[in-house]
Amino acid sequence: MSMDVDTQEIVEAIESEDTRKMLALTSLEPMSADDLEAELDVSLATVYRHTEELVELEFLNEETEISPDGNNYSIYETAVREITFEITDGEFRLDLQYRDDMIDRFGRLWRSLGGDTT
Repeated sequence: MSMDVDTQEIVEAIESEDTRKMLALTSLEPMSADDLEAELDVSLATVYRHTEELVELEFLNEETEISPDGNNYSIYETAVREITFEITDGEFRLDLQYRDDMIDRFGRLWRSLGGDTT
């Protein structure tokens, strides 16, 4: 059986070690592109390419923050909790579980109101 386009895009997105690390890091705390660049030791262009793809696939949430000097920047947080591949009855199936539970929603609301999460 051949994979459909969506499944193929997902497999291609997570085959990169950088994207897997990005998802792991942003599951701990929201991070900016600059934070991810420093943690992953890759170029900022690579970070932006991966984050754009992961946001499009709905694996990352992107929110806009305003720095003290008034500039806007994006922060990223993992949206997906679990990716499961299953081969059963002659079919290849993929299941995505998202992190958007009550605790995650409250955390995003609190941060948007300027609350400290530490």
